[in-house]
Amino acid sequence: MEGEKREKRYGKRIKSENKKGKYIKSKQYNNLSNDIAIDATLRASLLRDKSLNIKKEDLREKIRNHGSKLSIALVIDLSGSMVNDEKLRQIKTILQKIISNVHINRDKLAVIGFKERNSEIIIPSTLRPSSFLNKLEKLAIGGTTPMASGIDKGLEVLKKDLKKEEYIPMIMVLSDGVTNVGLLKSENDKSFNHDSGLNLSFKNNNTNNPQDDVIDLAYKLKKLKIHTVIVNFEKDKNKGRSINKELAYHSGGKFYDLNNITSQNELSNTIINNILNYERENL
Repeated sequence: MEGEKREKRYGKRIKSENKKGKYIKSKQYNNLSNDIAIDATLRASLLRDKSLNIKKEDLREKIRNHGSKLSIALVIDLSGSMVNDEKLRQIKTILQKIISNVHINRDKLAVIGFKERNSEIIIPSTLRPSSFLNKLEKLAIGGTTPMASGIDKGLEVLKKDLKKEEYIPMIMVLSDGVTNVGLLKSENDKSFNHDSGLNLSFKNNNTNNPQDDVIDLAYKLKKLKIHTVIVNFEKDKNKGRSINKELAYHSGGKFYDLNNITSQNELSNTIINNILNYERENL
């Protein structure tokens, strides 16, 4: 039996909310736009009055469309479990590659770091992340691992794009999955479900179990249809829980293990671009 054809989301033509995109038709001027459709305005004036005496009721504004893009919240583990020169080098290399890739593809990017008991926005959601490259040199790592706080902050950043067709929200987590600080213990206590206005119910909101808090957020990511990508830094020990794998599974996301798919040269040259490009092709 032939499978159901899936509609491609990335690049889908949607109505633009600003001046970007291809001019396709016009509509009555709404007194707020400064994107005037000169051709349509002239036609409306001529139809009303052959003398071409343009009046306010003749004014038309442009309707544009463009391909939908990604809005990426990149959530990075900067905790003590990531402390070694190789991991820090990998983080900076990955950040540089992602920023370059996002810039080329005209997507939007925010970067959130988590460590100790909190998370913070390193790069605000922007179409020009390359202008923040200097911040990469100031990255510092250490302390405990509030992974749930980082994901929650990523959700907070993405919520502005959840109800828009213009961007497809994606959260990309770079971590070894060793979480030891629950959401309620973090200083970032304004969790997404409290202020979003969305009626969502999850299991462990009050347990303060660090691992359960991450899994609860995984269910939320799936419920909100946020595309999730996990890049794992921890070597597979073939025993015990893998929070990164569980996060990918329960969110319906993708799991990439750097230790299995990269060498140092591959990481610096192609692998991150390949991951992002593959995800775009399959959205």
